[in-house]
Amino acid sequence: MSFHVSLKGHNHLCPMVEPGPKPHVGGPISQTQTLVTVDGVPVAVVGDKCTCMVGGPDTISGGSSIVFIEGKALARMGDPTAHGGRIVEGLGWLTAD
Repeated sequence: MSFHVSLKGHNHLCPMVEPGPKPHVGGPISQTQTLVTVDGVPVAVVGDKCTCMVGGPDTISGGSSIVFIEGKALARMGDPTAHGGRIVEGLGWLTAD
């Protein structure tokens, strides 16, 4: 099954909550590899960072089992992050298994 490929700037949702309670909420993929781009925007891979609006940064923790960039799995819409969230945005015209 193919999923939409995610890029730097695409959003993720984060369910983590800090004491208070202060929900992380999520935010954009912010730090990515730079070798592979689509229209000049870097493609996201496992290990790239996502901004959480509260708390520390999140990290992409899962991706494609067959597409790799510099040995790291390609990140796609629906792939998990370390805080228990998911990437919720991807390119509508570019998919990968």
